[in-house]
Amino acid sequence: MSSLDRAEARLENLEAIEPLLGSLRVLSLSTMQMALNRQQSLKEYKGRFLEIARLLRSKQKPHKGKKAPKADLEQDIVDDAWDDVQDDDLAIIDGPKPQKRILAVIGSSRGICGQYNKQLAHQTARLLEKETAGEGEIEVLAFGLRLQNAMRMEAVDFTPGPALFQGSLPDYERVSKLMRSWEAGLSAGKLASVSLLSFKRLGTRNVYKPKLSQLLPDSGHLLDELESQEELFPEPIIEGDPLEILGRIENHLNAIRLYDLILDAISAENLYRYRLLEEAKENTESLVDELSIALQIERRKAITQQMQQLGVASGMLAER
Repeated sequence: MSSLDRAEARLENLEAIEPLLGSLRVLSLSTMQMALNRQQSLKEYKGRFLEIARLLRSKQKPHKGKKAPKADLEQDIVDDAWDDVQDDDLAIIDGPKPQKRILAVIGSSRGICGQYNKQLAHQTARLLEKETAGEGEIEVLAFGLRLQNAMRMEAVDFTPGPALFQGSLPDYERVSKLMRSWEAGLSAGKLASVSLLSFKRLGTRNVYKPKLSQLLPDSGHLLDELESQEELFPEPIIEGDPLEILGRIENHLNAIRLYDLILDAISAENLYRYRLLEEAKENTESLVDELSIALQIERRKAITQQMQQLGVASGMLAER
């Protein structure tokens, strides 16, 4: 194959890749936008629960002569959740040692996202190195096939996390079920804490960094949100035991928080993917331009050579 044929074949390959890169970029942007839109809807949905929870907290009255029944009530709620958990879920929190700590890491199952999973695996390894011995076993739950591969490269022992996604976005029922299993494990004394390592959005700009969030026990995050919530007007009518309703709402808010953090991770993953594809698109366009110029030069050389051969054959030029 001549150099001209090789240049033409390479140019055809690059021109075939360009539309594919464009389609993948559009897909990444649309998935990121879907995650952001769902976060906005979730914010409004969560706000209504926070309004009711704040009202219920304000109506709590101290009990005289005995402790408030809230702890017993929450125990009953968590016991109900524990009964609903299937054997597959118990594998997440059931271990040979009590007071196990869970470190869940949200990565990706799809590629073309640069250093996304590698950063998470590296941060996990650093966190495990810093942990103090004697504070309980740490189980790393890795969500995402690509993340799991990165964990192996970092020599991190992990347990594959259960499937949480339905299509490109997480399924709320699966996320809620996972959170209920963790709450049940915490109540039963099988878990000491649950933390989540994931990419989180910083401020309002498209800047995402790996951040560690404590999910259970609540570190005051829910209380801060309740205190910042405005009062409802008009005040709704509450039917039933306010403590029971409050306990169930707080459990639901924990699941909403986990779901929101996963959506943040999805946005970050697709932003990484979009930027990588954008860079690949620019490189491809640059290579196409360079090859087009090189191809023109090769074609001119070939035409010049053919003219010289014709000139020699006709006797117009002396053979060299």
